[in-house]
Amino acid sequence: MTQDTQQGAQHLRGLPRPELLAMYAAAAEATACLAAMAGRGTNPATEAISGAAVVEEWAHFPHSDVVDPATHSRYYYHAHSADERVPGEHGHFHTFVRTMDSAGSADAIAHLVGISTDASGGLMRLFTVNRWVTDETWSDADVVCSLLDRFDLTSIESSHDLNRWVQAIMRMFRPQIEHLIQTRDTTVAAFRDAHPDEDVLENRALRVTSEMPVDFLAQIRAIELALASGDASGPAA
Repeated sequence: MTQDTQQGAQHLRGLPRPELLAMYAAAAEATACLAAMAGRGTNPATEAISGAAVVEEWAHFPHSDVVDPATHSRYYYHAHSADERVPGEHGHFHTFVRTMDSAGSADAIAHLVGISTDASGGLMRLFTVNRWVTDETWSDADVVCSLLDRFDLTSIESSHDLNRWVQAIMRMFRPQIEHLIQTRDTTVAAFRDAHPDEDVLENRALRVTSEMPVDFLAQIRAIELALASGDASGPAA
């Protein structure tokens, strides 16, 4: 067992058993989606760009984003310029849920998390960003975490396997994503304290507000160990 797997299992122990089982089911769903894409000779990254020969930096794939009209969930894939890209990263998915803001505007949108992949579509990291990066309507971490349950892409027919994969990753790594969203607010608060005369949410010096490396197979093993540990609360399945 690797050190990362041990740490991951420790992090997941104590979670309610139904939550761990939901994460495990999501891992099975993500695996099935990967197999379906591999059968077509694609992966999450290449599926997202729809076989484009040239990936234009900063362009959204697809151009108008993927939007579920029933749940107002949204995502797109894009790649930064080479000098701003994390080593080994091909691009990343930005995920959102459209909601109502405090003024009742239906155009409000909350960024949930970024999902970074390499050229083979392998997971690399999860991260959150400052408000200006995605032009979102800023909400506190507790509100954003509550919106994770609303991220659902099942009513969309196109790019079915990729949609299911994105949704499954969100559920498979739910504890880590919640931690990143909470850390986002801590980072923003610390930056605001250090720069009291500036609008921290619009400050270009602060782009990534939290991030962590992730490993697909290590997460599966960590879930299995947490389920087997006997520390998970709730009845055994």
